Amino acid sequence: LAWTEEPAINAAFVKFNGRLKEFEGIIDERNADTKLKNRNGAGVVPYELLKPFSDPGVTGKGVPYSISI
Repeated sequence: LAWTEEPAINAAFVKFNGRLKEFEGIIDERNADTKLKNRNGAGVVPYELLKPFSDPGVTGKGVPYSISI
């Protein structure tokens, strides 16, 4: 039985995926806001490190699988 066929698990995944899209919208809004610190001037790279659905780029793609502290 695949996890997508389990209604409770699939509902939790859909809810989680929706939250990730909300977070991506917040990141996009902040990247577009020139009033925020470090968001204007020459060579400004948009923040994409923890953006869930970002394209490959300078900071990589999306949320990393693990971190080192």
